[in-house]
Amino acid sequence: MERHVLNPANVANWRRSLQLLAVVSLIGCGPDPAADNHAKAIAVLERAGEGAPFADASTAERAAIRHEPSGMVCVLPRDGPFDLAAFPATAANPGAYCSTVTGGVAAAVVAVRFVATNLDRAFAEALAESAGRASPQPWTGEPSDADKSSPEGLPHFRIARFEATIDGSPHYLRVAMSETRGWYLQQIVSAPLDRGEAAEAEAGTAWRGLLAEFAAQPPAAE
Repeated sequence: MERHVLNPANVANWRRSLQLLAVVSLIGCGPDPAADNHAKAIAVLERAGEGAPFADASTAERAAIRHEPSGMVCVLPRDGPFDLAAFPATAANPGAYCSTVTGGVAAAVVAVRFVATNLDRAFAEALAESAGRASPQPWTGEPSDADKSSPEGLPHFRIARFEATIDGSPHYLRVAMSETRGWYLQQIVSAPLDRGEAAEAEAGTAWRGLLAEFAAQPPAAE
Protein backbone atom coordinates (compact mmCIF):
# COMPACT_ATOMS: atom_id res chain seq x y z
CA MET A 1 0.00 0.00 0.00
CA GLU A 2 1.42 3.36 -1.01
CA ARG A 3 1.95 5.74 1.93
CA HIS A 4 1.83 9.50 1.84
CA VAL A 5 3.87 10.75 4.79
CA LEU A 6 5.88 13.98 4.74
CA ASN A 7 9.45 13.34 5.84
CA PRO A 8 10.89 16.11 8.04
CA ALA A 9 14.21 14.26 8.18
CA ASN A 10 15.06 16.40 5.18
CA VAL A 11 13.72 19.77 6.27
CA ALA A 12 16.10 21.70 4.03
CA ASN A 13 14.59 20.14 0.90
CA TRP A 14 11.12 20.66 2.34
CA ARG A 15 11.76 24.38 2.77
CA ARG A 16 13.22 24.72 -0.72
CA SER A 17 10.13 22.99 -2.09
CA LEU A 18 7.89 25.39 -0.23
CA GLN A 19 9.62 28.30 -1.92
CA LEU A 20 8.77 26.84 -5.32
CA LEU A 21 5.11 26.30 -4.49
CA ALA A 22 2.29 28.76 -3.86
CA VAL A 23 3.15 30.99 -0.91
CA VAL A 24 0.67 33.31 0.70
CA SER A 25 1.84 36.71 1.89
CA LEU A 26 -0.09 37.36 5.07
CA ILE A 27 -0.75 40.91 6.18
CA GLY A 28 -1.94 42.33 9.50
CA CYS A 29 -5.60 42.29 10.33
CA GLY A 30 -7.68 45.15 9.05
CA PRO A 31 -10.63 46.80 10.78
CA ASP A 32 -12.77 43.66 10.23
CA PRO A 33 -10.75 40.60 11.36
CA ALA A 34 -13.32 38.10 10.05
CA ALA A 35 -13.39 39.67 6.58
CA ASP A 36 -9.60 39.89 6.54
CA ASN A 37 -9.25 36.20 7.46
CA HIS A 38 -11.79 35.15 4.85
CA ALA A 39 -9.88 37.14 2.24
CA LYS A 40 -6.63 35.37 3.13
CA ALA A 41 -8.27 31.97 2.86
CA ILE A 42 -9.93 32.83 -0.45
CA ALA A 43 -6.54 33.88 -1.86
CA VAL A 44 -5.19 30.42 -1.03
CA LEU A 45 -8.26 28.73 -2.53
CA GLU A 46 -7.81 30.67 -5.75
CA ARG A 47 -4.23 29.42 -5.98
CA ALA A 48 -5.44 25.86 -5.37
CA GLY A 49 -7.57 26.14 -8.49
CA GLU A 50 -11.16 25.41 -9.43
CA GLY A 51 -12.36 22.01 -8.34
CA ALA A 52 -9.80 21.60 -5.54
CA PRO A 53 -11.40 19.81 -2.55
CA PHE A 54 -11.02 22.72 -0.11
CA ALA A 55 -13.31 25.32 1.46
CA ASP A 56 -12.95 28.46 3.54
CA ALA A 57 -13.13 27.64 7.27
CA SER A 58 -12.11 31.05 8.61
CA THR A 59 -13.47 32.79 11.69
CA ALA A 60 -12.81 36.16 13.29
CA GLU A 61 -9.97 34.52 15.22
CA ARG A 62 -8.07 32.78 12.41
CA ALA A 63 -7.81 32.25 8.69
CA ALA A 64 -8.30 28.56 7.88
CA ILE A 65 -9.11 26.12 5.10
CA ARG A 66 -10.91 22.78 5.35
CA HIS A 67 -10.15 19.70 3.27
CA GLU A 68 -13.77 18.76 2.65
CA PRO A 69 -13.40 14.99 2.05
CA SER A 70 -11.59 14.38 5.37
CA GLY A 71 -12.62 17.30 7.57
CA MET A 72 -8.98 18.31 8.18
CA VAL A 73 -8.67 22.02 8.98
CA CYS A 74 -5.47 23.92 8.16
CA VAL A 75 -4.89 27.19 10.00
CA LEU A 76 -2.91 29.79 8.06
CA PRO A 77 0.06 31.28 9.93
CA ARG A 78 0.24 34.99 10.64
CA ASP A 79 3.50 35.14 8.71
CA GLY A 80 5.82 32.81 6.86
CA PRO A 81 5.17 30.37 4.00
CA PHE A 82 2.03 28.25 3.82
CA ASP A 83 1.58 25.39 1.40
CA LEU A 84 -1.61 23.46 0.66
CA ALA A 85 -2.24 20.67 -1.82
CA ALA A 86 -4.39 17.62 -2.49
CA PHE A 87 -2.78 14.36 -3.57
CA PRO A 88 -2.86 13.82 -7.33
CA ALA A 89 -5.57 11.67 -8.86
CA THR A 90 -2.96 9.00 -9.59
CA ALA A 91 -2.17 8.51 -5.89
CA ALA A 92 -3.03 5.11 -4.44
CA ASN A 93 -4.83 6.77 -1.52
CA PRO A 94 -6.73 10.09 -1.53
CA GLY A 95 -5.65 12.87 0.79
CA ALA A 96 -4.16 16.31 1.24
CA TYR A 97 -1.59 18.18 3.29
CA CYS A 98 -0.70 21.65 4.49
CA SER A 99 2.61 22.87 5.86
CA THR A 100 4.26 25.93 7.38
CA VAL A 101 7.75 27.06 8.38
CA THR A 102 7.69 29.76 11.06
CA GLY A 103 10.65 30.88 13.14
CA GLY A 104 12.61 27.74 12.33
CA VAL A 105 9.73 25.45 13.29
CA ALA A 106 8.46 23.28 10.42
CA ALA A 107 4.98 21.82 10.79
CA ALA A 108 2.82 19.72 8.51
CA VAL A 109 -0.66 18.23 8.77
CA VAL A 110 -1.62 15.35 6.50
CA ALA A 111 -4.96 13.59 5.93
CA VAL A 112 -4.93 10.24 4.12
CA ARG A 113 -7.71 7.73 3.57
CA PHE A 114 -6.53 4.16 4.17
CA VAL A 115 -8.77 1.11 3.99
CA ALA A 116 -6.84 -2.05 4.86
CA THR A 117 -4.95 -0.88 7.96
CA ASN A 118 -5.43 0.28 11.55
CA LEU A 119 -4.13 3.13 13.71
CA ASP A 120 -1.23 1.25 15.30
CA ARG A 121 0.02 -0.09 11.98
CA ALA A 122 -0.31 3.23 10.19
CA PHE A 123 1.43 5.04 13.05
CA ALA A 124 4.32 2.57 13.09
CA GLU A 125 4.84 3.09 9.36
CA ALA A 126 4.64 6.88 9.77
CA LEU A 127 7.34 6.75 12.46
CA ALA A 128 9.59 4.63 10.29
CA GLU A 129 9.19 7.07 7.40
CA SER A 130 9.39 10.32 9.38
CA ALA A 131 12.01 9.52 12.03
CA GLY A 132 13.69 6.33 10.90
CA ARG A 133 16.30 8.10 8.77
CA ALA A 134 17.18 10.78 11.32
CA SER A 135 19.01 8.72 14.00
CA PRO A 136 16.20 9.32 16.53
CA GLN A 137 16.53 9.08 20.30
CA PRO A 138 13.76 9.61 22.86
CA TRP A 139 13.15 13.28 23.55
CA THR A 140 13.69 14.03 27.24
CA GLY A 141 11.33 17.00 27.46
CA GLU A 142 7.86 17.03 28.98
CA PRO A 143 4.71 16.44 26.89
CA SER A 144 2.59 19.53 26.43
CA ASP A 145 -0.13 20.32 28.96
CA ALA A 146 -2.68 19.92 26.17
CA ASP A 147 -1.50 16.37 25.49
CA LYS A 148 -1.69 15.50 29.19
CA SER A 149 -5.35 16.50 29.39
CA SER A 150 -8.14 14.07 28.54
CA PRO A 151 -11.11 15.95 27.07
CA GLU A 152 -14.10 13.87 26.06
CA GLY A 153 -15.26 13.40 22.50
CA LEU A 154 -11.86 13.25 20.78
CA PRO A 155 -10.78 10.24 18.74
CA HIS A 156 -7.93 8.03 19.94
CA PHE A 157 -4.47 9.15 18.91
CA ARG A 158 -0.79 8.24 19.12
CA ILE A 159 2.16 10.62 19.71
CA ALA A 160 5.92 10.06 19.65
CA ARG A 161 8.60 12.66 20.35
CA PHE A 162 12.25 12.34 19.41
CA GLU A 163 15.59 14.05 19.41
CA ALA A 164 16.78 13.59 15.84
CA THR A 165 19.68 14.69 13.67
CA ILE A 166 18.40 16.85 10.81
CA ASP A 167 20.80 18.59 8.45
CA GLY A 168 23.60 17.63 10.81
CA SER A 169 22.17 19.33 13.92
CA PRO A 170 20.02 18.10 16.82
CA HIS A 171 16.29 18.71 16.45
CA TYR A 172 13.09 18.08 18.33
CA LEU A 173 10.73 15.94 16.24
CA ARG A 174 7.08 15.14 16.99
CA VAL A 175 4.80 12.75 15.10
CA ALA A 176 1.11 12.40 16.03
CA MET A 177 -1.69 10.45 14.37
CA SER A 178 -5.40 9.82 14.80
CA GLU A 179 -8.14 8.12 12.80
CA THR A 180 -11.85 8.63 12.26
CA ARG A 181 -14.21 7.55 9.46
CA GLY A 182 -11.32 5.79 7.70
CA TRP A 183 -9.30 9.02 7.45
CA TYR A 184 -5.90 9.22 9.15
CA LEU A 185 -4.83 12.63 10.42
CA GLN A 186 -1.11 13.15 10.97
CA GLN A 187 0.85 16.02 12.51
CA ILE A 188 4.62 16.33 12.01
CA VAL A 189 6.60 19.08 13.76
CA SER A 190 10.35 19.68 13.85
CA ALA A 191 12.38 22.45 15.48
CA PRO A 192 15.96 23.11 16.60
CA LEU A 193 16.46 21.20 19.84
CA ASP A 194 16.80 24.36 21.95
CA ARG A 195 13.30 25.36 20.81
CA GLY A 196 11.81 21.96 21.54
CA GLU A 197 9.86 22.90 24.67
CA ALA A 198 8.16 25.85 22.97
CA ALA A 199 7.49 23.85 19.81
CA GLU A 200 5.97 21.00 21.86
CA ALA A 201 3.66 23.38 23.74
CA GLU A 202 2.42 24.97 20.51
CA ALA A 203 2.11 21.63 18.75
CA GLY A 204 0.09 20.13 21.60
CA THR A 205 -2.39 22.99 21.55
CA ALA A 206 -2.61 22.85 17.76
CA TRP A 207 -3.13 19.07 17.81
CA ARG A 208 -6.09 19.31 20.17
CA GLY A 209 -7.67 21.90 17.92
CA LEU A 210 -7.06 19.73 14.87
CA LEU A 211 -8.60 16.70 16.56
CA ALA A 212 -11.66 18.58 17.77
CA GLU A 213 -12.48 19.89 14.29
CA PHE A 214 -11.55 16.63 12.60
CA ALA A 215 -14.01 14.72 14.80
CA ALA A 216 -16.79 17.28 14.98
CA GLN A 217 -17.24 18.24 11.34
CA PRO A 218 -18.53 15.44 9.10
CA PRO A 219 -16.68 15.37 5.78
CA ALA A 220 -18.41 15.95 2.49
CA ALA A 221 -19.79 12.95 0.63
CA GLU A 222 -17.24 11.40 -1.68
